[in-house]
Amino acid sequence: MTTFSTELPALDGRTPLGFLAALGLLRVCADVCRVPTALSFSDSTACAILHSPYETAEEIADALRDVIESIPESAVLPDGGAGFPPPSGSGKDPLRRSREEFHQLVANYTEAAETWLPSLVTDLALDQQGRCAITPFTAPSGQQKLRTFFEKSLAMVRGRPERLLEALVGWRRVEGFTGEYLDHRVLRSSSDDTEGRSRESGVPGATWLATMALPLLRITGDGQRVRTTLWHRRRSGPVMLWPLWRPALDVPAVRCLLEHPVFAPVDHVPTVSSTHWPALGVINVYGAERQRIPGRTFDGVLAPLPVKVT
Repeated sequence: MTTFSTELPALDGRTPLGFLAALGLLRVCADVCRVPTALSFSDSTACAILHSPYETAEEIADALRDVIESIPESAVLPDGGAGFPPPSGSGKDPLRRSREEFHQLVANYTEAAETWLPSLVTDLALDQQGRCAITPFTAPSGQQKLRTFFEKSLAMVRGRPERLLEALVGWRRVEGFTGEYLDHRVLRSSSDDTEGRSRESGVPGATWLATMALPLLRITGDGQRVRTTLWHRRRSGPVMLWPLWRPALDVPAVRCLLEHPVFAPVDHVPTVSSTHWPALGVINVYGAERQRIPGRTFDGVLAPLPVKVT
């Protein structure tokens, strides 16, 4: 099978949404489409390069469209089962349970428990209400549930294949779409808007791809505090750090690289040592943190954070 290296200009690995969308693209192509796929990043542009049987961005978008169309109307994931995450209406999120109830949760969703549950919730850490902790890649606002984290972006790309291509080659923002707050630019102030209005404008295709990356980003804990791939604790709050790399890496290799301890910050600036980067093929490391929105009570939007390299 011929392998093509396709650079995707919209997937800028220096931004949290661009990087997460690139991871999601890798996982969908490899684990859902089941074609040999690897991922790298450009030295000059930091954009994602997909190494796959797909020669062009259009072919990649067509494959993503086929994945979308294969998801039943009652489901929100391509490989998680129709009932996962479970719908809840206006009630409590069924996935946010006490530690005592967690074992039953795993038993109820055996298919999803292998792929998705370890990336969404863990009984090895608790939130302030004593419930099993959820991944920091989600930032539930108001009545938002873990199901809607996937549901909203999926609904925005169903029947809209152009939005999948836009995710790869040139983002277009859609008014009223939150982008699951994975991108700080979703917040459009009145000064950004031609009509002087403040509103949220996200990128549906890129957001959907980013949600598909979660099985690569496991959540666990030390019994009290949550631990998640790419996230690190510091005094002023958790920080997300991620590397970009030159060699074409498949899913298992990417998973190992993302969990490598060399990317843990050595102080609270954050500062990262580059001593072992040459052997790993790493280009650079980037960071982000949740920034609160005035007047809102949820964790906030993912915004870039400078990283000091020594």
